[in-house]
Amino acid sequence: MNENQSPQPAGGTGFLHELQSFLTFLGSLWGLLAGISVFFPLSNVLLEVIPMRPYGEDGGVYNHILPSVIVALATVVTLFVLLSTFVARARFRNPHFARAAVRKARASFALGIFALLGYLVLHQVYAQYAWSEWNWGSDDPRKLLVEVPLTLAYIAFFSLVTRAFVLLGMIEYFRGEGRRARNSES
Repeated sequence: MNENQSPQPAGGTGFLHELQSFLTFLGSLWGLLAGISVFFPLSNVLLEVIPMRPYGEDGGVYNHILPSVIVALATVVTLFVLLSTFVARARFRNPHFARAAVRKARASFALGIFALLGYLVLHQVYAQYAWSEWNWGSDDPRKLLVEVPLTLAYIAFFSLVTRAFVLLGMIEYFRGEGRRARNSES
């Protein structure tokens, strides 16, 4: 076992212990926020804050990659970020790592905002120039030169913001766990 893994109970109870730990984390305020952040990409489908309509709809630019596929990919990646950070939770008990994790959370959030800004700028340029200036007609494969980076920027935004929430959530959760342990001893 390496330092990034939690100790596992013997026998078949390891899975149940991991599930209980994960659900306990999700029950905390920061865990709840981290868990909700996994579904942020789905919320954009309802709220339409970030433009991502298919070609042919008003303001739509996606011709080859379906927006529903992009949302599904973003949701899976954010879930992976949540789970992979939780699996490495033992590191958060180290105060030095916790301080570094705060910096990583800030950097993830900032990079996520830059990914969103990049997405919005690229989307606007693509919407404005692909047909009129660049003469990229319907089903032109050159559209993938923009749709793939748009997809990556969209996924990067949500996964980086989720990472920021999860890192902060884990720090706060384990800080509270230490306080709970000290209170139970007294």
